[in-house]
Amino acid sequence: MSIETLLAFGATSLLVLLLPSASGMLLRDYSLVQGRARSAFLIPALWLGYLVAGGLAGTLYVAIHTLAPAMQRPLGWLGVVILGLYLLRSQQRRFAQRLADNDNLPARRWDKAFFSILVASLGPGLAVVVASLFFQMSDTLRISDESFAQAFLAYALAALVAPFVQLLIAESSARKISRARRLNPASRKPRTRFIASRAVSAGYRRIAA
Repeated sequence: MSIETLLAFGATSLLVLLLPSASGMLLRDYSLVQGRARSAFLIPALWLGYLVAGGLAGTLYVAIHTLAPAMQRPLGWLGVVILGLYLLRSQQRRFAQRLADNDNLPARRWDKAFFSILVASLGPGLAVVVASLFFQMSDTLRISDESFAQAFLAYALAALVAPFVQLLIAESSARKISRARRLNPASRKPRTRFIASRAVSAGYRRIAA
């Protein structure tokens, strides 16, 4: 595999991992509530989840490359569609999920937070998208040599960089979401939830509890 192809694959993998996702949003929420320093200890959970997704994607690619090599090109075209759908879904998820309040994090203890982020990163969607990247690179990847190992190493490095970037941009991302929600404050006001079609603030929930 040429260095240009390897860099392109790593950069594409990084862009995919930086798209809004449930695990990335959990890391953002913990960063907003507990600060960057404490949230940095959760990065290994996200990296491990990304590596597992990449391993599943690589296994799928190797299996089809070995058992049905004629399917690689059609699946490469299908991968373009999958990437497009994943992009649309990630943008919808970005504005659908609420920002974290002090009382609505899924877990506050480090071990439970680590487990929550790890589980959130293990969804099948990311593995399918990463597999589509492998299939789009199928003309340059060769299972018989070290090219596939190099491609996976590039993905692993991208998976390591992505959580740090997500942590660094957490506050700016939250500000953008807050500004977007001000366009419709009645239905998208931060720190509110709709119960029986009526907005109830976080403070009211604490009083009611």
